[in-house]
Amino acid sequence: MKNLIYQFWDGKLTDACKAGVENLKIYAERIGAEHVFEHNPRFITNLGYYSPHYGAFKPAYTEKYHEYDNIMFADTDIFALDGITDNVFEEFQKFSADIGICTEPLQPILRSRTDSNIANAAYEKIWAAAIKNKWNVDLPKNKEGLLKVYNSGIVLYSNNGLKTVRDKFKSFLEYIDLVKKSKLSIFYQGDQNYLHAMLFVCGVDYIELDNEWNRYITYAGITKPKTKICDPRTENTKFVHIQMRGADHYNAEQLWRITNLPVEQWGLDRVGNPFVRGDCLTGGDINKNDL
Repeated sequence: MKNLIYQFWDGKLTDACKAGVENLKIYAERIGAEHVFEHNPRFITNLGYYSPHYGAFKPAYTEKYHEYDNIMFADTDIFALDGITDNVFEEFQKFSADIGICTEPLQPILRSRTDSNIANAAYEKIWAAAIKNKWNVDLPKNKEGLLKVYNSGIVLYSNNGLKTVRDKFKSFLEYIDLVKKSKLSIFYQGDQNYLHAMLFVCGVDYIELDNEWNRYITYAGITKPKTKICDPRTENTKFVHIQMRGADHYNAEQLWRITNLPVEQWGLDRVGNPFVRGDCLTGGDINKNDL
C-alpha cells in the first residue's frame, strides 16, 4: 500500500506550524508512509474568508495524488504523541471505507448551551434545514438528538474516496452560496461543514474513526473568560489537535509539552499564568480525585 500524509499552509509560516509539520513528517517515516507539505499552494482563492481552508481538498483534484492508495489530510496543529507506532492507515483500512473522519463529541452539547454568534443551537437547526431543503438529506444526530459535529483536522481518503470528492461532491461555491442565503454565520462556509454535508448529500461510504486519532485540546466551557484547559486525552490517545487560543505563537518545546505531558506540567501560558485543567463542559474546577 502506498500511503501519504498531506499538509499545507497558505501564508506566513509560524514556528507552531513548522513544529506540527515536522512532527507528522517524523510520524510518517515511523509508519512507512510518505509525507508532503506544500507552502502557499493557493489551491483556490475565490471563496472569501475560508478560501485557504479548502486547500485540504487539493489532493482530490490533483492527478499526481491519485497514485496513492490512501491519503490522510492533517491540519498543521495536529501532533502525534511521542514514539507512537499505531498506524492510522492500517486502522482506516480495517473498514474498507472511502473517507474516515472523527467526531467532536463535546461540540453538540456545547453548541446547545451557548449563545455564541459563531455556532449555536439555532444555527445548527438552520444549517441542517438548509441542507435538507436543497438536497433532501437528513444530517445525523447523536443519541441526545443533537446534530453531530465532525472535525476536519484529520481526514482519511481511500483512492476511491479522492475520486468521489472530485466527481460527486457539489461545487464549493454552490455550498457557500447556500450558507450565505441561509443567513448563517461565516463559520458554516468553511471546509469542515462542507465536508460534513457532502458525506451525506453524496452518500459517501465513510467511517467515524476512533476519537483517539483526534483529541482536541482547547479552553474549557462556554463562559468567558475561558482560563482552564479542556483535555480529553486518555492513555490510548494517538493524535492531539491543539486548538487553544494563542497556540499559533507557541514554540516546538511548548507544543511538545502540551502534546505529551499532563496539563500541570505545561508550564506558563503566554501571559505568565500556569495552565490549569477544567471541566470541558462547564469550564469549572475538576475534582483532583478525577484526574
